Amino acid sequence: MESQNCYSTAEMRRTLCTLAPFFDVVRVVDPADTAVLTLEEDGTIRKEPYTCFCVWNKDCRCRNCTSMQAAMGNCRRTKYEFIADNVFYVISQPITLATQETVSEVVLEIVSHVSDQLLLEKEDGMSLAERLEAIQEKLYRDDLTQAFNRRYLNEFTFLHRGMERISFRIGLILLDLRQFKAVNDTLGHLAGDQMLEEVAKLLRSHVRAQDSVIRFGGDEFVVILTECDESTVLRKIKELRAAMDQVACADFGYAYTDHFAADQSFLLSMLDQADQRMYAEKRRQAAHDAH
Repeated sequence: MESQNCYSTAEMRRTLCTLAPFFDVVRVVDPADTAVLTLEEDGTIRKEPYTCFCVWNKDCRCRNCTSMQAAMGNCRRTKYEFIADNVFYVISQPITLATQETVSEVVLEIVSHVSDQLLLEKEDGMSLAERLEAIQEKLYRDDLTQAFNRRYLNEFTFLHRGMERISFRIGLILLDLRQFKAVNDTLGHLAGDQMLEEVAKLLRSHVRAQDSVIRFGGDEFVVILTECDESTVLRKIKELRAAMDQVACADFGYAYTDHFAADQSFLLSMLDQADQRMYAEKRRQAAHDAH
């Protein structure tokens, strides 16, 4: 099944009926609204909000939510989900669903129970499920600072971190440490590494659980604030600037949108806007120091 294929509600109803006897769960969902779709016989679609992570007996949405990734990347995603002593294989396939009035980009979810208990047997004190979870966590973490990494940013995982719905109100704060190279050159790389670790720890302590601190590269960090307004972003910059005085001086830039689009060009445009504001601050600081 190719993601560009378009299905009528009647065609998708037949597909669901065909697949249902062979799998534990077969359903059509809208990840952006965290809603499950019911396809009525008259061709209409009824959308009912649901909390996906309650299905899996978890407290928050998975960072590796395959349906979210499938919808944003327009490609099939799969994963194993481990709940208690059960293992499930999840397939999320993006599809286009058409009625007489609307065309919707949604996701077909297929879940199958896996009865291989070897997946849960422990080796060296760790089950395969725990190993896979650790690997998943490592994929999105910077080894030095334990902040999130560029992969986490590029896969738009911040859009649904700890939230029931995708966030479109995004504040992006970019900060660059001043004279970090001088620290490495005069005090050594261990001192520089320690500074980066302290900065990441400080930033994490000043954001909410739903927000994200990302090491963008070298001595640059990105802080992503979700479900906020622009004034909140500006207040957060002021707060972070004051807190950073304890560790290192930094220049700040930001970008804000209330209609974030999950594609690389939109993300890059926000990063570029934040970068321009940050370098404008650098120029002002240089002019101030010159006087």
